[in-house]
Order: sequence, then C-alpha cells, then structure tokens
Amino acid sequence: MHEIDYRKWEEIIAGSYERAGFDEVILTPISGDLGRDIIAIKSGIGAIRVIDQVKAYKPGHVVSANDVRAFIGVLSADQNATKGVMTTTSVFAPKIYNDPSIKGFMPY
Repeated sequence: MHEIDYRKWEEIIAGSYERAGFDEVILTPISGDLGRDIIAIKSGIGAIRVIDQVKAYKPGHVVSANDVRAFIGVLSADQNATKGVMTTTSVFAPKIYNDPSIKGFMPY
C-alpha cells in the first residue's frame, strides 16, 4: 500500500466514489486544488457534495491535528460542501479525537 504513488491513491479513492454510485466525481488537479483532492456529488433528494482530502503518507508519518484543522478550514470555506472525508494510508495522531477544536466537527 505504501509503495503506491499518491496520485494513484487519489485515483483509487475517486473510483470508489464512482463505484458507490455518485453522479459526478471530480479528481482535482495535482496543484492548485485548494485542499480538495476529490469532489463527489450525488444529486437528487438528499443530495450531498463530499470533499475528500487524501493523505498518502509513508509508515510513521501520522495525520496531525494541524492537517485536520486545515481541512476543517477548507470545508468551512466551501459553502456547497455537505460532508468532508479525510482518507489516509496512515493513522491519525494520538488524542486527535478529543481535541476540542476538532471534536465538534466529527459526527461520532
């Protein structure tokens, strides 16, 4: 898993949204994506627009609280986002789930 190029991971994740039946899946450009690696849209009643940020990190490189806080900023700036997902090949930093600046943004 850690030998796959980060862009390939983004393509794999984008493909999973397509396979899950999303109507439109946008794999953003490598640079200038404004923190949005994938945008997945499901139209109709209960429409959703998911912003996914993919972190293809090597072993030992954890997703930090600052990474998550930056992503929360991306979601806050995108008025059309209904859900944010951070996909990673790694793990999240210890105690991140209890961080008061992050906890309120996690559904459970």
